[in-house]
Amino acid sequence: MPHRTALLLALAAATLVAGCAQATAEVLPPAVPPVERPVPGPLWAYLDQVDARLATQVNEERTRTCVADAGFTYWPDDPNNELTQDTLPFARRWGYGGLSIPAATSADHNAAYVRTLSPQDRQRYDATLAACSVAPVEAPAEDWVADPHFADLHADLEAWVLAVIDDPRVHVADAAWSACMADAGHDVGSPDEAEDQAAAATEGGVFPTPEVQDAEIALAVADLTCRASTGYEESTRAAWHAVQQEFVDAHRGQLDALVAAHGL
Repeated sequence: MPHRTALLLALAAATLVAGCAQATAEVLPPAVPPVERPVPGPLWAYLDQVDARLATQVNEERTRTCVADAGFTYWPDDPNNELTQDTLPFARRWGYGGLSIPAATSADHNAAYVRTLSPQDRQRYDATLAACSVAPVEAPAEDWVADPHFADLHADLEAWVLAVIDDPRVHVADAAWSACMADAGHDVGSPDEAEDQAAAATEGGVFPTPEVQDAEIALAVADLTCRASTGYEESTRAAWHAVQQEFVDAHRGQLDALVAAHGL
């Protein structure tokens, strides 16, 4: 489950650093159920268009739909799949996910699915998958961060990311969440602090004991339960969108030019 502060940086990482029949014959850790992704904020609506990960998502969804049209099943690879860990079913089994057995990957499920097919169907599946994978959407060819035309925008974005992490508006929901956690027996001030507390239990490569595992699961379940009962995600998302809108309003011309020059 991604750290809340780290999540913001992860969302910006590609931009700031990298350029911006379903039966299975074997038992696998269950895939985390897909969750509806929140609407991206106004800034990410721009930056996603120059993020190479978008090409992967588009290509994978096209492949899934194409394979399904032929009567087969395909699990898309999601470059953002860590976001789906923020679910109670995941927390009840693996806590925050850092200590325990991870959910099966799309590759695991695709391989297991293929093994359930007859030799004839496996040949058809392989041919279908190959045909469905042609003409991919290409990722942005150039790292926009290296484009001197957008040096000022990049510098402003870096400064904004570092400043907004401490903006009190994005932490307004922490108090209600913390009170809920206290009622559940956990003395933590924010979701970031809760995840830091869980990570500290295995700092230095300490192997997690069953007690440590149980404690992490209890903390993660309480965290998600309190986020749901206090409206934490909705409040925080609204705050993020507000501060993003301020950046967009101040840089709209540059952002429009960025998408025109480097967008998919």
